[in-house]
Order: sequence, then C-alpha cells, then structure tokens
Amino acid sequence: MAATSGTSGSGEPDMVLIGELLEEISRKPPAVGARKLLVEHYLSVGWLDAAMDNAKELKSLAPKDPDVPKFLQLLEKKPQPPATEKESVVVATAPKVETREWDPKTGRYKKSTTKLSKTPEAPSVEIGDLEHAREDLTQGHWALRARAKSVLVDLLQLQALRKQAGLSQSKSKNLSKIEAIVYPRTVPTSSKTGPPGSARSVARIIRDNPKEATSLIITDLEDTMSWTRAPHGKPLRINNDALRDTLVKRKAALESHLTDKLKVHCELALMHIEHEHEDIDRNYANTETMLGDEVKDIPRDNFYVTEDNYAWDMDELVQAIRANSGVLRNPLSKQMFTPKDIKGILIHPMGKPLAALAVEQHEMSKGVRLATIEQMEKLSNILLEDQSADTLPSRKAVDEFLAYIATLPDLEQKAIDGLKCPAKDSHTGQAYDFSIGESVRDAKGNRVCFHKTGDFIKQAAEHLRQNRGVVATDSDKCVVM
Repeated sequence: MAATSGTSGSGEPDMVLIGELLEEISRKPPAVGARKLLVEHYLSVGWLDAAMDNAKELKSLAPKDPDVPKFLQLLEKKPQPPATEKESVVVATAPKVETREWDPKTGRYKKSTTKLSKTPEAPSVEIGDLEHAREDLTQGHWALRARAKSVLVDLLQLQALRKQAGLSQSKSKNLSKIEAIVYPRTVPTSSKTGPPGSARSVARIIRDNPKEATSLIITDLEDTMSWTRAPHGKPLRINNDALRDTLVKRKAALESHLTDKLKVHCELALMHIEHEHEDIDRNYANTETMLGDEVKDIPRDNFYVTEDNYAWDMDELVQAIRANSGVLRNPLSKQMFTPKDIKGILIHPMGKPLAALAVEQHEMSKGVRLATIEQMEKLSNILLEDQSADTLPSRKAVDEFLAYIATLPDLEQKAIDGLKCPAKDSHTGQAYDFSIGESVRDAKGNRVCFHKTGDFIKQAAEHLRQNRGVVATDSDKCVVM
C-alpha cells in the first residue's frame, strides 16, 4: 500500500525503514508487528492518512490486539482549536482638554480638564453663504480658464519654435487637458445616452452654423460611435470594420442633406475621427511627419490626409510646397497631388497662402512663347535620338538652347527657370522634380544624363502646348498641374 502524506509531521520519514516494513508485510502476512511499527512511524512523521489506513487494516487482521484501539483513538481524535484570547474592549471616551484657570485664593493658575462632546454640532449654513460660495466658484473657474488660455498660447508658441528649429517633438499629454479647460464642450459625448439625432435635424444645425460645421459633424459621429458600441447603455461587441461602415453610412446620410460647399466638412470630420480614435485602427502610408513627429501626435488643426493615404502636418506641408516654388507635389512620393487633394489643401486655413503660388506657376506657363516651345521640342528630339559615344550632338544642342534662352525677355527667362511641369520618367515612373532651366543646366554639368533630360523636356513642351491660351479666371478655383 502506498503511503499518502498527512497534514503535518514532527520528523523526516525514513524511507529505508518504510520499505523494509512493507517488504516484511508482503512476505510474511499478516505481519502484525511490522504493521504496528509502520503505523507508529507514520504517526511520528505526520502521515496521518496513511496511518489511518494501516490502522483500519490492522483492526481487521488483529481485532483483539490492545494497541489497535489506541491507534484509532489517537487518529480519530479531532484537534482542539487554540484558546482564543479575550480581546480587551476599548471604550472610546470623549477627548479631554486641559485648561488653566486662575485661583484667587492661592494666587496661581491651576489645571482643570473639560470633556469635549463626541458629536459636535455642525455649524449652520445660511443661504447667503451658499450664494457667495457659488459666486466664488464661478469667478475661480473663469480665472482658471484665463490662466489656462495663457499657458496654451505659450505651449503652442513653443511647439512652433521647436518645429522651426527642426527639433523632434510630440504632443504633450497635458496639452489636450489644457485645451479641454480653455474650450470646454457643451455636450460631452460620454454624457449622451440616447441615439444620435436624425440626419435631417443635424444637417439643419450645420447649415445654421457653417463656421462650426466640422466640429458639429465630429460630435455627431462620436455620438454615433457611442450609440453603436453601447445602445441603451448595454455594451456590444462590434469590430472595427462594422463600426467604420456605420460611420460612413452616417456621413453619407448627412451629405444627402447638405450643400456641395458643406459636404467637404463631412469628409474632414471622418478623417479626424479615424485619426483621433485608435480603436478604429486606421493605417497611413507614413507613420511620421517630415520632421520626425508621430502621425498620431499631429494636432487636429494641422492634420490632413491626401488621397494617396499620406498623413500631413499642414504646417510642414505648406513649408515644403513653398520651398518647391509652389508646385503641388507630394514631397515624400514625388507624385503630383490629385485635383481633389489640391482643392483640399488650398481651402485649408494653413494652405490658403499657397493659392497665390499656384497662380504664379499657372501664369508662368502662359509666359512661354510658341517659338520657345518649338526650341524645347527640337532639343528633346536631339537628346533622345543621340546615340553617339562622345554625345557631341547633345552637348551642342544644350549650348544652343541656353544661348537661345539668354536672348529671351526677362519675364520669359524667369518662367523657364522657375516653371516646374508635371512629368514622369518614362522608364521608372518616378516624377521629375526640377524646372526646365534646372534640367538643362544639370545636363550641361553632367549631373543628369541627356536622355533623361530629353524625356523631361519633351513632356514639358507637351504640357506648355496644352496650357497655351487658357486664362485663369478664378484664383480660388485654379488647379495647377
């Protein structure tokens, strides 16, 4: 019989002795003496369960043995719980305060103790005191908002300075808290328990407040998210795709009741919702801005996403486009922005100054005469067809073109030097990123091969021919390249 461990013991089991006793029991049954020694050993080491099993077997084998009842009595005896100490009851007494009183008989102060009441009465508060407290609270709240606004301005200026210095920065965790103090929301989404309003009623509010259109739609989409996740306060399991489909349908419902001018705010609102709510899990083509900041840290006022799925800090994007002479090209992929993206960039508050640069580029394309376009076509044909080892025809054609440019009026020379036409490498598909004058000078200085320059000049000439005779009538609607 295998021994099972008991609850406690006073020594270590002697496995050699146990083995010998078990062997003796198996060889010479019933081996009452060996069994009694085994029970005693189990008791000494605390293996009470094994001792009880062997004692019961011993009782059946030797019922008249006087030691067996003693074993069973010892094993069946329940241990007495330890005596509990009487806890001293501490009676709370009223606190005493020592005071000193003047004794006129002795001419000295004597000590005296007085008991204080254990339940002092609460002081009565008058209604006037509540009004003063409410007024103080209101004034303190407005003072806090004023100080928070000052701090917010300083933080934004600090961010701008760090960005100008080219330092990496991330949005402070406290910045959003300070913004919440300065610009408190009148109806927080978390407090709204009912379903979102009808699309018609929300659209009516948006039409009445066009300047707040984006923020109103964001609030409505957040209400829709909250209701979709927990209708009537009961949380539901919903995946990100289903949640986004619900938001897209809500956006479409709002757009159906808005004018074309206000529909763009629906897309902007959904764009911000996807950016600010991590549980929607929107992935972008880039994870960092051009200055190395995290995309998730871009403030709402600066955030914009183009159709190629690049997320931008508009402050950085505007600076990059300015440095590129106003050409509306993706600084990261080198591809031209789509007309929809160009319109979105130009109507953005930070992108409005780019409209003037876009018009300037458009006007440059009008300042190139037909004879110059023909010279460009002639140059491109020579550069593309030249297969000579010494490339003398290409070098001669480049020199002749530069000499021709030198004879042009200053305005046309400026247009040739600064105009960047949309063109792509015919072999790689990579967008070219230089002006006509730069490409020719790079070819002359052996910085760019002649065939690549010819490819660009050919496409630039075609672009100029297509744009001749078209006048930009509205700078706000002007779309360049």
